[in-house]
Amino acid sequence: DFQMIFQINRFHLLVLFTWQFTIFFASQQIFGIFGNYVPDWKCGDGPPGKSCDEYDRCNGSITWVDPVFHSAAMEYKWICKGDYWMQFFNQLQFGGVLIGTISFGAASDRFGRKIIAISALSLGVTALATAALVKSMVLLFCCRALVGLAIGGALVVVCTFVMEMLLPQQRMALRAFFNWGVARLMITGICWYMTEWRAATLICAGLTVPAIFILFFVFPESPTWLHSKGRLDEMRASEKAVARRGGVEYVPVRHRKLERNKSFFELIRAGLLKRLCVLWVMWFSASICGYATDFNSGQLVGDLYFNQAIISILIAISKMVLVLVDTFVPGFSRRVLHQGSQFGVIVCFGIAAILKIADYKGMLFLIVNTIGTVFIEYTWDACYLCAVESMETSSRASATGSCSLVARIGAIIAPVLNYVNNSERFGYLVYVIVVLIGTVNLVQSYFFLVETKGIVLDNVKVDEDEFYEGQTEVEEEEMNELENGGKKEKR
Repeated sequence: DFQMIFQINRFHLLVLFTWQFTIFFASQQIFGIFGNYVPDWKCGDGPPGKSCDEYDRCNGSITWVDPVFHSAAMEYKWICKGDYWMQFFNQLQFGGVLIGTISFGAASDRFGRKIIAISALSLGVTALATAALVKSMVLLFCCRALVGLAIGGALVVVCTFVMEMLLPQQRMALRAFFNWGVARLMITGICWYMTEWRAATLICAGLTVPAIFILFFVFPESPTWLHSKGRLDEMRASEKAVARRGGVEYVPVRHRKLERNKSFFELIRAGLLKRLCVLWVMWFSASICGYATDFNSGQLVGDLYFNQAIISILIAISKMVLVLVDTFVPGFSRRVLHQGSQFGVIVCFGIAAILKIADYKGMLFLIVNTIGTVFIEYTWDACYLCAVESMETSSRASATGSCSLVARIGAIIAPVLNYVNNSERFGYLVYVIVVLIGTVNLVQSYFFLVETKGIVLDNVKVDEDEFYEGQTEVEEEEMNELENGGKKEKR
């Protein structure tokens, strides 16, 4: 029984749905698959294709051949000599994501998870709706940059907020049943139904609004964050609110000794730098490999929507399989998850590189790309879980923000690889790069990645390079007072 295995109550369900709405908003990062879609064209009675000579012969007055989606690239003619605007459309947004991961992550560590999470999503909805309405290309790019800024904040802050609201055994359920595959399928379905980028963008903005309402009306402030700030009375009130909204009896829980919050610059001291470097390589690898292959998926053989739907469904199903394995196979650790999936990425895209060199364009190429994409999603699961589970509460959002920042650097580079991939002579190089980066990531993960499965987030203590499992005298006194109904003294 799902509820018995993961101990999920009604509050936890709202937390999980909030995460799904949030990553649906974050799926705007791959909207370029549809926003940059360009079908074949022809000039007059000329042959259909994507010949820039034909485009120039008609001075841009071409006829689209069987378009399945009216994209921004088609509207603004980002074609041939203007195709660099496609990459700029993606890169500008990823630049915003990079800035958002820094600013919103640090702000949530200082001002709280709730207010910053609401602010990030509200900014995103406003910018996304505005992008669908403006006619100027300059204003469009400005709005997409703001969307990226909000995505960076949402991924860092809402992810941390949600993880702090869930039990350890529920974190894998979050990744398995409320995941990127579902979000990707949603955005594919919206684009298929609306067939036009402006209308699809407006719908995407509207479907993000429920997350804002849940955060505002249902979520209390994170008890974990309040505890890190020493606001113990508010922490207990927040825990009671969580229990009340979940329909369960409130049971006091033990918390480790209070510590001063740490800034990002304190993260890079000797005790944390090694762990952060491992995470940074993991996130960079997942990002550059994932987005490089995602943006190329719009050019694979077959129907645009069918390909994206198949990839999305397989990702969603594979995540459900993952949670079953994680739950019922005791030896399935975080290290096994990351290293096994990274090995799968190397094998799949190694085969893709060989097929590309052989100029093979059949169904096998689509299959290995799809399976490789699923394995990349597994590496993302490991990235998020390891980053959240291996950092102390006082620096968790900042540390996760730094990881996301490194990932955004990879995302900014990824669209450039598509230029290489579009080359008739060197199109295989993008897959070779994915294999090389993946190999480096696999080796460093094998030697340096720490195991974190099942850890209680409040008990993470990196200074000692181990996880805290004991109880301090202060905590014993606090628990005795709570059990006896006494009033807790201010410490």
